[in-house]
Amino acid sequence: MTDVLKVEKLNRYYGEGDTQTHVLKDVSFNLKKGEFTALVGQSGSGKSTLLNLIGLLEQPSSGELYLTEQKISTLSEQQRTQLRNHALGFVFQFHHLLSAFTAIENVMMPLKIRGIAEKKLRPRAQALLAKVGLENYAERYPTQLSGGQQQRVAIVRALMTQPALVLADEPTGNLDTQTADSIFTLLRQINQEDGTAFLIVTHDTNLAARCDRQLILKDGVLL
Repeated sequence: MTDVLKVEKLNRYYGEGDTQTHVLKDVSFNLKKGEFTALVGQSGSGKSTLLNLIGLLEQPSSGELYLTEQKISTLSEQQRTQLRNHALGFVFQFHHLLSAFTAIENVMMPLKIRGIAEKKLRPRAQALLAKVGLENYAERYPTQLSGGQQQRVAIVRALMTQPALVLADEPTGNLDTQTADSIFTLLRQINQEDGTAFLIVTHDTNLAARCDRQLILKDGVLL
């Protein structure tokens, strides 16, 4: 099965000289197409830094990343941005929906930014909202939705570009237990039906245990 992501001996330092902090230390792992993986570790273990590197938001101090078999260090800034927009989807703890736009407009936004006409996007956006049970909420604004509904819209927005890999940073961290469980079940369903790979950062050990495997970071080292 194809590797969606390959991480080879990633290191990340911040600062210089005596004040230098070694945040990630020789981190290596692969993610295959359709894999559903949890990234766990205590606060300060390097999870957010690793996610930023994989999300192409930062560059490693050393080591190599391959995303959909493309070697990241050989790409220009423009090519990295293009790859990020096409190959990756992002879901955060806080939904980051745009309050001035309806649910369906938020979902279409990543592709509208690329200049694709709304009439081409609307059918897919409606189908995705229906998939998460929000077909009747398409024209509502974020303030008219519950926390769980807002997070469902954010998930659908991440899927709109048909990414190979979704990076989810504490996607259930801001929700009550029942809603968190339903969101996690939804992510798992999408993973199984569409073959989308997921890397999920979570503090919830029960949710992590329901993933295909767990990557455990401790003090910047992958155990």
